[in-house]
Amino acid sequence: MPTVLDWTPAVDPSELVRVIHETIQAGSPVVVPGDCGYVVLVNPTAASAQAQLTLLPQPPAILASRADDAERLGVRVPRVARRLMVRAWPAPLAIALSGPATWPANWPPAITELLTAVGPVRFRYPEHPLLDEIIRSLDQTVLVADTGLPTVEAVLDQLDATDAVAIAAGEDSPGGPPTVVTASEGGYEVTQPGIFSTDEIEKLAARLLLFVCTGNTCRSPLAEGLARKLLAERLNCSPDELPRRGFWVLSAGVAASYGSPASEESVAVAQEFGIDLTGHRSRPVNPQLLAAADDIIAMTRSHALTLQTRYPGIGKLPQLLCGDTDLDDPIGASLEVYRECARTILAQLERFLPEWTGT
Repeated sequence: MPTVLDWTPAVDPSELVRVIHETIQAGSPVVVPGDCGYVVLVNPTAASAQAQLTLLPQPPAILASRADDAERLGVRVPRVARRLMVRAWPAPLAIALSGPATWPANWPPAITELLTAVGPVRFRYPEHPLLDEIIRSLDQTVLVADTGLPTVEAVLDQLDATDAVAIAAGEDSPGGPPTVVTASEGGYEVTQPGIFSTDEIEKLAARLLLFVCTGNTCRSPLAEGLARKLLAERLNCSPDELPRRGFWVLSAGVAASYGSPASEESVAVAQEFGIDLTGHRSRPVNPQLLAAADDIIAMTRSHALTLQTRYPGIGKLPQLLCGDTDLDDPIGASLEVYRECARTILAQLERFLPEWTGT
């Protein structure tokens, strides 16, 4: 009989994780909650792995949490796939990578054939707190298969494995399958629509430009708004269409709080330049935002130094907006000072445009 254990977020999961690891090492399947119903974890070297996987409705993927997990198998991870792995995962999103893999010598050919039967190899990180604990402590590659089923009992009936261990977390209404994105050096394609929206994928796959100042109420919001305006004009689209055209523009502050509006002067001057900052709300810089950014553009040397000191080794090396000089803070000054600040930002952004757009 399969073993069914209960999970609750209020209890330390370390014992469950230990049991799961031992079960996987022993070659038995493990059923755990995911983000599209329950998923099954399978040891690819187990003698029964092929039989277990062929009973399930969805093709298996490789359980992964970062690009390194794919690269260890010799699979090239293009930039767009790396962006999605960093920014979206964990999520109901599978990322398929074209190109050959270097399979471990102890993996049966039948397993590698299953992994490639539907095309490029898929990598998947389902969203669930228990899976976070499992994946952080795994010391081997594990396969994951979505079942689309809402209960442990339904999965066990289909799996028909008496040695399985299942972790029950109540009924989990799937809502749909995971979205599958196939990525290559040339870009990406949504090859299987699912519950992760295309709009969100467009944004998360885009080049992220991050402007950084102190409080994220004056200089960096102006830079964000002006950059969006210039990019939209150059690409002949509306600012809202920029993610679809490959750009995502944000701003943040090294000493910002959450949710403050742009200064009144910034809003007024932005309107003169055809930009609406009335909906802007400040955000502080954080490690996740820095790691996700493709370009980090600081207003001053002090901002750049703060980022490098506070978050060593995280994200790209910051660039200065004005080349080798600082952009002074206009806070508390007259509208004319704000106008001059905006004119300076606009002129400096023109330097970046050719590299950003390739034109």
